[in-house]
Amino acid sequence: MEQLFVTPDGQLRQRWQQAFGDAQSVQQVAEAAARSLPGQQVLWLDGSGQDRVSCMARVREAVATGSRVVLMSPVPTEAEAFEALNQGAVGYCHVEAAPEQLREIALVVEHGGLWMLPELVQRLMGLSLRVVPTPAPERPELDSLTSRELMVAEQVAHGASNLEIAAALEISERTVKAHLSSIFEKLGVRDRVQLALAMNNIPTYTSVN
Repeated sequence: MEQLFVTPDGQLRQRWQQAFGDAQSVQQVAEAAARSLPGQQVLWLDGSGQDRVSCMARVREAVATGSRVVLMSPVPTEAEAFEALNQGAVGYCHVEAAPEQLREIALVVEHGGLWMLPELVQRLMGLSLRVVPTPAPERPELDSLTSRELMVAEQVAHGASNLEIAAALEISERTVKAHLSSIFEKLGVRDRVQLALAMNNIPTYTSVN
């Protein structure tokens, strides 16, 4: 899948090139849409230098092309993250995100998942638990997880990043990713946001049948 960056100056930052050797950049969403078939690209929108209204208008324009859209913000905020997701974006991160994180985001969104900053996932958990009463734990599907997978899932439920999980469980980040892939498949969730919600007994909805 193509990785196209829509930036104010049409230039690629070095870390974007490090993340994706074949990444390309354009200045306008329309230019990106003309480069490939709908659904065959991830559009990374650089929100630098844009006000909220203009930024969200660009998100809507990008989503309308049928592409998977990730908004990159110079100053990430909870409000902007949720507004971008409400407009149809499937990812939200810092514009200076590390190459490894960018590749992780791409992997998640290319497989139909949703990605946002771990600290925002944690805040979402707090908000959801205040709004949605947590019933008594009745999750027999967790029996399919190994003890280590359950430990990883519980860490995700508290908003921990892969690096934090690796440190807490004294395993490598690669092992964390392997556990997450297995957990997603066993529990029928698409990403760590849905996993966190499921672990907290909060209903999730998916378009995947």
